[in-house]
Amino acid sequence: MKQMSKVFIPAALLSLSFVTHAETSDGKQFAVSAGWAHIMPQGTKQGVSSSSTVFPTSPVFNNFNSNAGFELENTDTAEFKFDYLVNDNVSVGLIVGVPPKLDIKGKGSLLGGALNLDKFNKVGDVKVYSPVITGKYTFGAVTNKFRPYVGAGLMYAHFSNFKLDSAVSSDVAAKGMGIGNVKIDNAVAPVAFIGADYNINSNWFATASVSYVHLNTRASLDVVSNANNATLVTGKTEIEINPIVTYLGIGYRF
Repeated sequence: MKQMSKVFIPAALLSLSFVTHAETSDGKQFAVSAGWAHIMPQGTKQGVSSSSTVFPTSPVFNNFNSNAGFELENTDTAEFKFDYLVNDNVSVGLIVGVPPKLDIKGKGSLLGGALNLDKFNKVGDVKVYSPVITGKYTFGAVTNKFRPYVGAGLMYAHFSNFKLDSAVSSDVAAKGMGIGNVKIDNAVAPVAFIGADYNINSNWFATASVSYVHLNTRASLDVVSNANNATLVTGKTEIEINPIVTYLGIGYRF
């Protein structure tokens, strides 16, 4: 939360400094929309580093495996956008959504081949809450039916509720081990987007956009012994996400 406050409070204050003298030619000050977002992560596996205090000289447990890693699968969620109209062309806003569940796909093998990630449909899933503060420029007059726009912003991604897939858990347990202390770091990422509004009438509009988020994070986990719960290996990896997000919604200006 401290990291989130450091990013979003200054950004919000900066946004407010631009909207002090807001005025639009048709008297509208706000726009809200609701719709469906399709999230398509573009990242690829980044390798996994492992270390062990139990077996400090073992090359099996102390190495960097560039052929292993994790990738996120496509998903969908409901999304909501709130904009303050500074003037006919400029707006600042907030994007929030229902936190989607992202499936995590494993690539390669770990622990000297003892854990083959490729044979599982997924290694687990995680929820991500990712509000975005935006600034947007919309082209054309407010009376135009079709109005394209461009924008940019900052996302705060908070990862929570990681769940290890039961098939992975069973496979590891059969080898006398377990996986625990899974951590996925929160992250701040820049966002760029393009889109267009189609004005149905003076209040209602349809909207569509395509966004790119330069989002990467770090993850770590422990492999523990089921016999005494001792940590055998600690693994760390970068997770490259970099999603393209498409959005289609219906909005209302007032």
